[in-house]
Parts: sequence; C-alpha cells; structure tokens
Amino acid sequence: MRLSHDPDNNIWDFETEELTGVLQPYGERHGVKTLVHKPTGIDVVHPEYDALNLFLLFSTNLCMGTAREKERTVEAQEDGVLVHWPPTDEHKAELTARYQFREPNIIDLTVTVRSDWVYPAYEVFLSNYFDPAMRPYVYVEGSPYSDPPDQPEWIAPVVNDVFLGTGLVFPRDQHATQLPVDGRWNRIWALYQWNPQRYYALPLMFQTDSDRRVAAVLMSRPEECFAVVSGYDSDNFGDPFKDQNPLYLSLFGHDLVPGDQRTAHARLVVTDLDEAMSQPLALYEDFAD
Repeated sequence: MRLSHDPDNNIWDFETEELTGVLQPYGERHGVKTLVHKPTGIDVVHPEYDALNLFLLFSTNLCMGTAREKERTVEAQEDGVLVHWPPTDEHKAELTARYQFREPNIIDLTVTVRSDWVYPAYEVFLSNYFDPAMRPYVYVEGSPYSDPPDQPEWIAPVVNDVFLGTGLVFPRDQHATQLPVDGRWNRIWALYQWNPQRYYALPLMFQTDSDRRVAAVLMSRPEECFAVVSGYDSDNFGDPFKDQNPLYLSLFGHDLVPGDQRTAHARLVVTDLDEAMSQPLALYEDFAD
C-alpha cells in the first residue's frame, strides 16, 4: 500500500494492488474523491461527489447539522488518515473518522463518537455517491412470496411510481423502521422523502456497471448500522436518486448519555464480479471475521 500527501491541494493519494484513488479529508465534499479499479480502469465514485463522506448528524426529532461543514483536524497515519471533529454547541459530541487502506482492494472507515450530551437514537448518516452508469443492489431478508421462499436475496431496485422521488430505506428491524421518520428530518431543508422498505438481511449493498465487470461493495455491521438506503435504476437523470446514484448507511442508532463512547465500522471494497454475484457475500464474511 502506498499513501502520499499532496500539501498543495491538501489531499492524500493512495494506491493498493488493485486500487488507486484520492482522499480529501477537508471541506464539505470530504471523503474518497476518486477510486479506480486498476484491472478495469473504472472509477466507481461519482465524478461530482464522493464516497465515505460523513454527512448529517441526528438524534430523535433533532438534526445537529452536518459533519461536512464543521471544523476538523487531520492527522496522517502509517496506513491511513485520522479526521477529528471536536464538540460544538450544536453537536455536543466528539467525532473521529479513521480511513485505512488495505490490500488488495479495501478501504476501511471507523467512526467513533464520544458524547457530552443526551442523544436518543444518535445517528451519523454516511453518504456515498457512485458513477451514474452503475446500478444498486441491496441484500434483503427473504419473503414467503419469493422464489425460493424465505431466503435472503439480492434485489436491484428499479424506478416505480410507488416510491418515485424517495430514498429507499432498508431497516434492520421494526424498531429501526421508525427512526428515519421520527422527526429527525423535519427541521432541515431536504429534497427527499425517506421510504421504509423490506428489512435488510445484512447491512450490505453494492453498485455495478452494466456489464457486471466490477462492483463497489459497501458494508457495515448489524449492531452498528440500523438501516441502509439506496436509490434505484432509472432512465431519468433529472431524478437525483439516479443522477447522484447514492448509497447511505445510517450508523449507530444507540441512545447516548454523557461519557458514552461508541464505534461503528464501514468497509468499501472494489472487486471483479462473476455471473453469480458471489463476491459481495464472501467479502462480507471476511469483514465480519
């Protein structure tokens, strides 16, 4: 793994056996700016946005602004970059994000919060935007009406009049279904409506190109991620859920009191994809271990 700082642009260039990319830890559009899969030459990240970007900070019926806009410090480490947000009057919690680059094709993100306040159902809304030519897949719980019945399955959401213009929320369980609609989005400008769908089988999603040559696989852990959110495939590039092509992770969801510290993990892997689409689950098993 190679990691080097470009002081003129305040970015870090990184390279592994299969990936090359840029991490920008400062500014609103912080996160992974480019992520090229070297065997295919495909850059999976949206050309105007980013991946692994800490976005909105929530509690029940409360938005505490965005990590994108808050002051932070940055520290280079041997295998990655550490970003630290101190507590503010708006967000009375210390937040740390550690980006680590691992062979041959992995970016790990560890997010730690230490609270100075009481925050029920605390959330870090982690945003990721992928090349609009790619298509999202979500791993959901089985249904008695599926074939075969009651087996977890990959679904590829496609535009539908029922959920047109809304973000598709796949929660962990019935309790988690209530959190995105508990008032936390009410007092901020938001273009989107959040629409609960089936339960996820694992907090695991991926984006793939039309030829299925490559996949960007995003994952977390069930105890640390109460919902995953996707857009859908569409021909309408005026629809932001197609144009921005997002995948979001709703991290934490725990009740915090002063002195509590919690950590959540996310991983982004770029991989070749076979016809059976077997790699994402195999990669998740490695992550869980």
